[in-house]
Amino acid sequence: MMFDLAEKLEFTETSEDRRVLDALAHAQRHQSARGEYITAFDEEGKEVDISFATQNWRKAVVDKTRTGQFVRKHFEAMVFTALAEELRTGDVAVVGSEEYADWSRQLLDWEVVKEKLGTYLVEVGLCEEGEPPRSTRSPSAGSWRTSSPRPQRRRMPGTRTTRAWSSTPRPESRR
Repeated sequence: MMFDLAEKLEFTETSEDRRVLDALAHAQRHQSARGEYITAFDEEGKEVDISFATQNWRKAVVDKTRTGQFVRKHFEAMVFTALAEELRTGDVAVVGSEEYADWSRQLLDWEVVKEKLGTYLVEVGLCEEGEPPRSTRSPSAGSWRTSSPRPQRRRMPGTRTTRAWSSTPRPESRR
């Protein structure tokens, strides 16, 4: 079922790291293998990189008695587990999906953000109408939070003051 689903979806990496997708392609090429083992090498003769997996997965996938071979079922389980995690974290995206889309392609250009920033800040109550956003007024390149005054500390009623040692005697505690 997982192979059928993976065949219908088009996955894309959202970073330079293609290890999971390459391992998925390797598993798909050997999907119809009948044996318990599949080769650990791709079509170019390079070893399939499984360094994305935990040490426990790598131990389960590699059979020490069969050099250059993966235990097929364990390899498939490892690949689909890693693929699910990559989808969850956004390191792999599904083309045409909203929930598993490549978020970096959905971001607005900075020029568009700058145009809309003033209106947005007024809308959420962080700026008054006609007042320039703090990020454009501030001479520093930091965020607007760095130029905001620090709120005064408050203490809970019944707690001691900030002085660590008070001259007022403490009441005896009950035992």
